[in-house]
Formats: sequence, structure tokens, C-alpha cells
Amino acid sequence: MGEAKRKKQERAAWPDSDRYNGTIDLHVLPPAMEIDGARIRELTGDDTIPDTTQVILRAFRAVVGERTFHVGFCLGDGESFSAVGIAVIERLSMEAPGAALHIVPIVHDDIAWDIVMRHLRSFTGQVLLFTFPNSDVYDAGTAEVSYSKHIRQFDPSGALLGRLTEAQRRKIREQKAAMLNRPPPPRFYPASGVTQEDSPWIFRVGTPAGKVIRTAVWDGRRNYAHELPENIVRWVGGDRIAIVQVDSPVGVNRRSSLDLTHKLAKDFDGVIHWARDTDTFQSILKSFIRLDLDSVSPPELPAGWEPEIVIFAANGDHA
Repeated sequence: MGEAKRKKQERAAWPDSDRYNGTIDLHVLPPAMEIDGARIRELTGDDTIPDTTQVILRAFRAVVGERTFHVGFCLGDGESFSAVGIAVIERLSMEAPGAALHIVPIVHDDIAWDIVMRHLRSFTGQVLLFTFPNSDVYDAGTAEVSYSKHIRQFDPSGALLGRLTEAQRRKIREQKAAMLNRPPPPRFYPASGVTQEDSPWIFRVGTPAGKVIRTAVWDGRRNYAHELPENIVRWVGGDRIAIVQVDSPVGVNRRSSLDLTHKLAKDFDGVIHWARDTDTFQSILKSFIRLDLDSVSPPELPAGWEPEIVIFAANGDHA
């Protein structure tokens, strides 16, 4: 069976609620006068921030099918953020007070837009924030918002904004290419008083034997210092769930993590890859995205659901 036909059959076997392929509407949040230079100085503790009265923020209300949530874009590493990023977080928190901030750090410019679209299509929380380490990755992950056929943008009054033309995009690229000695990324600051969570990374995997399961990826940060959240098993569901500690990045052919998932799927209904560190985590993500695995939302689970959970190392008996 051809790869395209196999993937089509896999997708047909899953409910439509697990994916959304329609147009995404992004409504620009109106400016908040109280978020100015003085407020950003207060939030960051940095007295060198200028006392400006106008701060432009990339913050939106997203309407994705039947789901509505708030989303922002800023420079940051996932744990700390630029001064403008701190303001974006403040603006989002005004729309959803007390809601957890789900963060998606993006480090690879070649798949940045793919990551953005995957999360917009599958996110089920209230507040989503994409962070980028520098302007190149930021541009790669946000530029298409202004011209993608899958996105519609509306200004704060509700008026539909036009998409950038090819000529306009070409001029922007030429202007960027002409820039020399680009400034380094700005200083990043921690966000205080905000509950931060990693946004789920969940993929749909079809095995050669025809079994379709969810597999999730979790960043252990530094030698598993970032512990698994208690509810992570709910990301994949099933009666038997494997949590496997992955100690090193995937192989050069980008298939070792997929092969491991296929092998575990013989005995388990869901697989969670717990990466030792961020490099390993990013390596697994990049491999799954380049292999075009679908990103999906967590499953709906019955009341009283209590799965069997097995934790082992990637080089254990099942690997």
C-alpha cells in the first residue's frame, strides 16, 4: 500500500474532532492603555525600559472551528521572555484571568510555521503562547499569518484585513536580506504570577500492522529535571500506556523514534516519549514533523478511566 493511501485510511479511521483543516480566524486584541512602558518596567523590574505610551503586541483571539482561545507571539526561550513578550502575556491574562499559559517554544526556523499551524489546529486550552529565540525564527513562524490562505485576520473593530501580496512579501524579504549586523536577541525576563505549562505535543501514528495510536513527547529539560505532569497519560489515552525515557537525539535517518513507537504499539495503546533534555526533545519533534505525522488533540476519556502504565528506558526490553 502506498504511503499516501495508508495515511488517508488512518485519518479516516479517526473522528473529525481530532483534527481541524478549515480556516483559522485571528482577531487582533485591541490595545490596552494600561500596558505601557511604565507597566512593562514594573513587570520586568528593568528600569532601562523606555517610558513609551504605545506598545504593539502580537496578541489575538483565535476562532478555530467551534473552539475559541487566545494566542500570542513573542521572543523568548519558553521559560523567560522579551520585554514585549512580558507585555503580550499581560495582555493575554487580561482576556483570561487565572487561566494557565500554555507555551510552545520554537527553535527551528524550517519548521516554525508548521509548528504554529499544528498547535492552532489542535489546541484545547484557553491561552497559547508561541516563543522564538531570535528574529529569524520569529519571522519564519509568524510571517505567514499575514498571507496564508488558511488564516484570516481581523482588526480590533472586526474588519477583515487583506493578505499580503507576493510583491509585498518579496519586498519584505529583500529588505530583510539587506540588513547587516542585526542586533542580538533582547534580554529575556521571567514571567511572575503566571501559571505556565508546556502545550501538549501529541501525534497520531499508524503502525505497519494497521494499529493507530497517539504518541506524545515531553521535554525533560536537563537530565529529566522537568518531571512528567500527573495528567500526561490523558494526552494519549488507552488501556495500556508506555512511558519511555529517551536518553539521546534520534538517529540521522530520523526514524528511530518512530520505529520505537511502532514496536511499543504492539503491546500498548499509547506511547509517551520522555526526553532526557531539550536537545533530545527537539530532535524527536523535528523527526515527527518532518515525517508528516498528524498533530492531534487529547482523546475524550470515560469516567473512572484507570490505565495500566509501564515506565522503562529506551534501551530496555521493549525497545
